Amino acid sequence: MKNHIKVNGKLLQTNKKWSHLRQKQKNHISNWLRREYIQFVRTHHRKPKKYEHDEILHEVMNQIQEREIWITYSEVKKYYVSKIGKWFRKIEGEWKYK
Repeated sequence: MKNHIKVNGKLLQTNKKWSHLRQKQKNHISNWLRREYIQFVRTHHRKPKKYEHDEILHEVMNQIQEREIWITYSEVKKYYVSKIGKWFRKIEGEWKYK
């Protein structure tokens, strides 16, 4: 039980991976990340800089903690980095047709 801690009477796994989350939790996190990223790109008309990516991730991590979803920052960041190219291409495609 070295990877577990007890919080408010619940036993929580501290090293949970993305694949260990329930589908509903994955959908929530994915939607939050996508919404924050798209909102940033549409308001600034450019890709975020490194520190701005961290701000986006920080906002989403706050929402994750409010929902009491237990996942590490590094797992969320790994998922986010894998998706930003796809999200930006989609937004870029919308700009071309306007």
